[in-house]
Amino acid sequence: SNLGDREMNLVQAKDLLMKHNVLVVGQSEVRETKPLGGLDQPDYLNQVVECMTELSVEDLLKACKQVEAEMGRPPKALSLGNVQFGAPAPVLEQRWESRIMDIDILFYGDLVMNTPQLTLPHYGVAERIFELQGMCDLAADFVHPVLKKTMKALLEEA
Repeated sequence: SNLGDREMNLVQAKDLLMKHNVLVVGQSEVRETKPLGGLDQPDYLNQVVECMTELSVEDLLKACKQVEAEMGRPPKALSLGNVQFGAPAPVLEQRWESRIMDIDILFYGDLVMNTPQLTLPHYGVAERIFELQGMCDLAADFVHPVLKKTMKALLEEA
């Protein structure tokens, strides 16, 4: 989140996820980061949360996008693209816009998939230090299902 009351936005997002049958069972430290893409905009607050759900990955994605919409993220900014793991992020006009909330699914267990709606593991997780730090807060020994390295090892390499 980099708009409004950023800390409260993180709390609200976790509360709304739970209303969509997504139980938050762990949360990382909150980290402030500069915006990706080098744009002149407010800094972001980022947090990784560990969740449990009986939702399919497709329904979890819908729940995340619904939470973003409920928090006021404009629908045009909800664009998703088919991205291969390790490939550069797609360039979308709205990609780097400020946003009240942006929820990414970094992992869904050890599931590996690439559809027009979702790429798992998330394509940027191995390069984004704030995501790796958050993952290490929660599960430093979790093994990336494609790279076959722990979060701790990936953070040390980043």
